[in-house]
Amino acid sequence: MLILRYLSYTNFIITIFEHKYFMSITSAKPVRFHFLDGLRAVAASMVVILHAFASNIMKFSDKANMHILGSIFNYIDGYGVDLFFVLSGVVLLRPYLRNQRDFKVIEYFRRRFWRIYPPYFVALLFAAVVIWFMNTYPTWYNATGGMNMQFSWREIIHEMPIINLDGNYYNLAWWSLGTEILFYLLVPVVVFIYPKRANLTDGKLLMVIAGGVIFTALLMIFVSGWFSTIYSFTYIVLNIGRFVEYPVCFLMGVLIAARDFDMKHGWAFFLSGAFLVFCSSVYPSVLTPATGAGGWLSAQNYPPFFLHSGYGLIFGGLIVFAFNKKALRTILSKPFMLWLGERSYSLFVVHFSVFYLVDNIISRFIPSRTTFYAILTRGIGLPAALFVAMLLFHFVERKFARGLVTANMFWPWQTKSLREIGE
Repeated sequence: MLILRYLSYTNFIITIFEHKYFMSITSAKPVRFHFLDGLRAVAASMVVILHAFASNIMKFSDKANMHILGSIFNYIDGYGVDLFFVLSGVVLLRPYLRNQRDFKVIEYFRRRFWRIYPPYFVALLFAAVVIWFMNTYPTWYNATGGMNMQFSWREIIHEMPIINLDGNYYNLAWWSLGTEILFYLLVPVVVFIYPKRANLTDGKLLMVIAGGVIFTALLMIFVSGWFSTIYSFTYIVLNIGRFVEYPVCFLMGVLIAARDFDMKHGWAFFLSGAFLVFCSSVYPSVLTPATGAGGWLSAQNYPPFFLHSGYGLIFGGLIVFAFNKKALRTILSKPFMLWLGERSYSLFVVHFSVFYLVDNIISRFIPSRTTFYAILTRGIGLPAALFVAMLLFHFVERKFARGLVTANMFWPWQTKSLREIGE
């Protein structure tokens, strides 16, 4: 009977809207892996560290001719975003691809909406207030690299859907949310077409990953060449088009969600990812002499064909290590890591706005970007961002999240009351 229901495309569409099952009856209860929350804490910390310190470190590295150090910090936010993307695939798809939960399309989208949107909406209102304050009471900070967005009710409405096509944001960290949403939209397709785990041999796994890397590079070339208003690797465009850089990150999340891997697979993922990242840092200087200083594939243009594919493989390997190594799971499952990981989304959506506000306020008392200004703004901005994230989590996010361990622990030191957390 189930096979007959899917014989025609029309019946398939009808089945979706009738909430029917894509998968077989649930065979096991979904398991929450607390160490993955710890990895969320790591990812959020990477992003926040970049936005707090990387610009100053890059300026220092340029003055000291330490360009490698500057390059590392220039891409540290990429590390965090890529890790978020891989983790999303693992956590979101594992119950469905392992028959631990029945997949109902409308129910899935309803749960995704309530999990993601309420914190974002409150963060959007907060960001709009910050931008209004900065526009109404400007300082030298506004004109020297500070946030230059203009407040308007129209812009608030424009940013409400999360998916943003023009690259304008009250909070620059939000560009990746649109990319995440696109992945969410593809989940029903992935769940329906993904093959059985028994069919994914190591040979097929290699072909799938290699094909994903090649497909990503070709997709970037195609979109950049023919639809450059959507995405271009010849200049920075902080818009939804950057989705074309991340297919391998999502692919690794899907694979780890569907199949158990051992340490040899983890090392294969990690080392091949490191090789791709190395190639991404080397090939621009190799290609430049052949294409000319202003060539299409010059170092100035720096097409990141393999960069995020490499990060996706590296973090896929790291997640496999965590699944196989108890010592690593124990570290990532520590009460504080769990506490921070459960607040990572709130921290992500508010930290940049808090930094804007703190920088603007401090600039009223210090006349230029001195070392003291940098120390003071970071010293106040980091704990302030965490505190605002704690408020957002406590009053909004936790009401829509499930399976939380630290939901009622507002302060981090309250986690001392937790007993040993299971893996």
